[in-house]
Amino acid sequence: MKLKDLEIGSVVKDSANSLTFLVAAQDHPGYGGTTLFAQKIVELGCLDGAEPDAVKDGVFHQRCLYGYNDYAASNVHQWLNGIGPDWFRPAHPKDEPPALPYTRYQEVAYQTRDGFLTGFSPRFREALLEVQVPYLKMTRKDAGELAYVPAKVFLPSRTELGKGNEHGIAEGEMFPLSYDPTSYKTTLTEELLKFYGRKINPERESAHYDAAQIYDPKWGWWYWVRTANMAYDFLNRVASAYGALSYTYANNDSVGIRPVLNLDGELEVVSNGKFEEVFTLC
Repeated sequence: MKLKDLEIGSVVKDSANSLTFLVAAQDHPGYGGTTLFAQKIVELGCLDGAEPDAVKDGVFHQRCLYGYNDYAASNVHQWLNGIGPDWFRPAHPKDEPPALPYTRYQEVAYQTRDGFLTGFSPRFREALLEVQVPYLKMTRKDAGELAYVPAKVFLPSRTELGKGNEHGIAEGEMFPLSYDPTSYKTTLTEELLKFYGRKINPERESAHYDAAQIYDPKWGWWYWVRTANMAYDFLNRVASAYGALSYTYANNDSVGIRPVLNLDGELEVVSNGKFEEVFTLC
């Protein structure tokens, strides 16, 4: 069976790691191939670190304190498309990495983590499609324009999640997967929970060595959307496990990262043959 033949909502994984993805679309407008949406949050961290050298201009421009919501210039855009430890390069003269001093709560810094694409097989990385990702770029207070950034891995937009358009500007088209309300609900991967010492269920076998509760599995975890706030250059959209939208500071390091990517639909996949079916790339 080929990837392009899978139904919306099918679960797919690479042979090299345990991360699973949901089929969000087939031959989606502007992307092509098979669009996959991470089933769980793959990392915690800020969209973009604070930029102390940026000029503070009233209440609407405070990148110096809270980071920058320009998706193309964000730390997370670089990390998602990075391989190995040396993925960060300043996107502009004021740019800073997602290191603890530049994060909101100074708890999580993925600057020291390898780029997201590090753990995937060569075949998976070769099959990734680079697409022009539409995103809303603030031009002045309460105004923005549609811009594009080339990427192989990216965050979903408000439009793609089926939650309307920011300022009436569509960032792509709604994913067919977004018609299923259960697709919004997500948790951190077990690996992340252990890495950060946080628990999702006090009855889990590993609960005895997990740190204090900061998360309730009944409600899920918030995750980043690439859609920016058009009034403040440091606020960005986040989505909840039930599809609600809100804003937070771009350097909020407690928000989840749940990426989207597109693969060549001609790739062969094989089923595990179980009731909870998972298709692995051959």
